[in-house]
Amino acid sequence: MERKTISLPDDLADFVDENHINLSRFVQDKLRELSESDSDEEEITEEQAKEIYEKLEKLGYMDR
Repeated sequence: MERKTISLPDDLADFVDENHINLSRFVQDKLRELSESDSDEEEITEEQAKEIYEKLEKLGYMDR
């Protein structure tokens, strides 16, 4: 298994320690959850994409 390193702010590191959280297991479970949810989601239609674009444009996000 490949190892990766993450950084945590002090308050989250304290929370992990105080609650005896197995951080490695937690991250693995969350990443699996995310990867499975991505494969389950349907792609949006072109019409839905256009609608989202128009809403973001009205809010000024597409000008950036």
